Amino acid sequence: MKMVWVELDQEQRFPVRIFRNRKAAMVCPNRIASWEHALAVKMIRTAVFVRSHGHCEVCGTPVTSQSGHMHEQVHRGKGGEVSLANSVFICPTCHRSAHADRNPHWTKKTLDSGE
Repeated sequence: MKMVWVELDQEQRFPVRIFRNRKAAMVCPNRIASWEHALAVKMIRTAVFVRSHGHCEVCGTPVTSQSGHMHEQVHRGKGGEVSLANSVFICPTCHRSAHADRNPHWTKKTLDSGE
């Protein structure tokens, strides 16, 4: 079970942001806690879906919690984070469009395994 440092909401009940490490979490020491990674992501994803009112936050298409995708506006590889502020809930079509500029790098291991 992977544990991560999270920032909690004002009531200190739910995670609103996942930090890369404990040092980064020290920006708000009164509202941090250690949570299981999968549970923290699930809670943030649920909050992002609730905020979307069941519609893609880009095009407005109706989505369900299962059919929609949580998308980070600033990708983690470019300094972004998993958080309410950096995430939107979007339909699969908008998610593909958001990643149209990606250039996947296939490794020999990936190609050999057939993934």
